[in-house]
Amino acid sequence: MKRLLFILLTAASMQYNSAQGRVFDIQIKVKGMENQIGILAYNYGAQKFIADTLHFNNNGITEIKGEKNYNDGIYLVAFPTLNLNSFEFIIRETKFQLSTDTNNLAINMVVKNSLENQIMYEDLKKAIQTSIVMDSLNSIISDTNTSKDIREKAEEQKKKTNQEYTDKRIETINKNPKALYNKVLSALRDVPLPESNKNQQLENNSGYNYLIHHYWDNIDFNDVALIKSPVIIPRIMTFLDQIYQHPDSISHAIDIILEKSEVNQETFKILSSEIVNKYAKSNIMGQESIYVHLLDKYYLAGKTPWVDQSTIDKMKERAEALRPTLIGKIAPDISVYDLNNRPVHFSQSIQNNDYTILVFWNSECSHCKKEIPEIMEIWKDSLQKQYNVGVFSVSTEIEREHAQQFVDNNHLNDVWTNVYDPTGESNFRKLYDINSTPVIIILDKERRIFAKKIAVQDIPYVISVYDDFHKKEIKSKNSSSK
Repeated sequence: MKRLLFILLTAASMQYNSAQGRVFDIQIKVKGMENQIGILAYNYGAQKFIADTLHFNNNGITEIKGEKNYNDGIYLVAFPTLNLNSFEFIIRETKFQLSTDTNNLAINMVVKNSLENQIMYEDLKKAIQTSIVMDSLNSIISDTNTSKDIREKAEEQKKKTNQEYTDKRIETINKNPKALYNKVLSALRDVPLPESNKNQQLENNSGYNYLIHHYWDNIDFNDVALIKSPVIIPRIMTFLDQIYQHPDSISHAIDIILEKSEVNQETFKILSSEIVNKYAKSNIMGQESIYVHLLDKYYLAGKTPWVDQSTIDKMKERAEALRPTLIGKIAPDISVYDLNNRPVHFSQSIQNNDYTILVFWNSECSHCKKEIPEIMEIWKDSLQKQYNVGVFSVSTEIEREHAQQFVDNNHLNDVWTNVYDPTGESNFRKLYDINSTPVIIILDKERRIFAKKIAVQDIPYVISVYDDFHKKEIKSKNSSSK
């Protein structure tokens, strides 16, 4: 069963419910779209949502007039009869005119009475023109039949063209820094490291610390239209996927982002919802601790007043279900029975193991029928002798006969500790969050969880890496104590 996912806010409700009605007078003319319809949509991160249907008259003109609950932001008009070919425009001003034709929607765009859209289309046209020049230069450079001298000149021209375009963009940004399109361009610019940090590695040092604090310097968190643009949410998600992938490091980086977002309540609402949903859906080992951190620090701490109490209660229930088996926790002890109905205490039965594979299975589970024999093979092949790995095998069924037949069929007798719970008194389903099978959890000698819900083929690698790290850690401690 997939982890319960709470969709706290839909993009559509955030787009419209928070908007105050404004009076618009926008005219859009598209030659070639006479007596056709266009779909008006808005950007929300990498996604697009329909806002309205536009009807173009026999002159190819449509009008957005009167009071509308349209927030500031980047919108687009897509044409069903043109395979959803589209163009974007910005709503900040409430009265302006756009005119283009279907031969080339961007290049032929004419803007009147809108500085925001004028800025955007001047840059887009420059970008298209620059791209054409760069493609031509790249063709010359890659052509081995062209003389070396000509190719070198093309390389120089390529650098010059790129620099001219970059300088023009910077000039545009500096001239109108509050324009939405310029804020988008600014947000795409990387924040340079100070000279003192440039030669340092990014992990676990001041350079890394500077990066996670200042990566956002070019983003105006107070501008909700910018946050909803196609740039910011994907940029944040990519950043979180690329930084040092330890749950504590990711949680720390998220806290920095959300602290910056608190300058605007709607920005905080958007980003906290997007980020918590990202980690609610994650199947990456260890990231459930990030999800629990977000619930504890924000949602269960009363910092999200827009979330109803029933959802908060479900979040609390989910956090408590995940908490006992987070990576680094001591695995809960359970008292169960072997298949001869003799009591077995989990902690006592594994105390001679250096490592323990705790696996929950069901005899009717197709994945179990495939993976349990695979675990047996890798255990016999290397894990048992090389790392002193034991296996604590738990049937999730209450019928002894079913469990015994599965054990017999897979030759698990006398090699693993095979148990079940006919009365349900151990409460292992709740303690270990068992909603499906098989579930694989790997423990060290102190019963500390260091891996869970991993693929069978990854078990030897995970144990070898942990064992190597553990030995180095012991060696380091012994050296420092001398």
